[in-house]
Amino acid sequence: MNSKLRIVALILIIALPVFFFLLFRPLGKIPRPKAPSPMYAKGVYDDGDTIYHTIPSAKFQTQVGDSLEMDSLRGKIYIVDFFFTSCAGVCPRMTTQMERIQKSFIKDEQLRLVSFSVDEAKDSVPALRAYAEAHNAVPGKWYFLRGNEQQVFDMAQKGFFVTAKEDETPEDFVHSEKFVLVDYNGHIRGYYNGLDSLEVNKCMANVALLLRNMEKNYSFRKDPNKKSRIKDLF
Repeated sequence: MNSKLRIVALILIIALPVFFFLLFRPLGKIPRPKAPSPMYAKGVYDDGDTIYHTIPSAKFQTQVGDSLEMDSLRGKIYIVDFFFTSCAGVCPRMTTQMERIQKSFIKDEQLRLVSFSVDEAKDSVPALRAYAEAHNAVPGKWYFLRGNEQQVFDMAQKGFFVTAKEDETPEDFVHSEKFVLVDYNGHIRGYYNGLDSLEVNKCMANVALLLRNMEKNYSFRKDPNKKSRIKDLF
């Protein structure tokens, strides 16, 4: 047997057992990918479960002229970004990526998209409606929201943690290129660069994992009013 045949034989001896192991291994024993864990732990409940930062409640006006309470999104998965309609730089690219996400999950009732305007003066309801229609936004699926400058700034900084500096003022606030993924409990699950298609793909993959969790009623607290014993984790 020449050296080439010996090498081929050796490869087969090593590879075949691995191949048959993977082929016939019970699928239940193969680890399944998991959604990212909630971020920003704040303390613990009496039973030891972790308490995580929850998106605060606030009311904003939508592109169709009605209002949306952030608490009404509880029980849904949603992706958030910040933009303004007159932006000629990164906003159109980010909005195109959000449009791609909407198209990918158009039949999934548990997913919402939320775009906050950071330009109260120019982004009136008609301006938001025209922008939404230009990007094929489905009302009730993709919300374009407006509020007063301080309200939007507070939500960005204290709700989603997307501003760069703690002492940044509304006048200094420049919108972030980040997409924020929020789960059905109002917990932040991840940040993704909305200008990077690969990052957006990763975001969509994590949405799919969260949707799978929802089908199993995964991680819903049975008693949302359970008393907590807060412990400072920082």
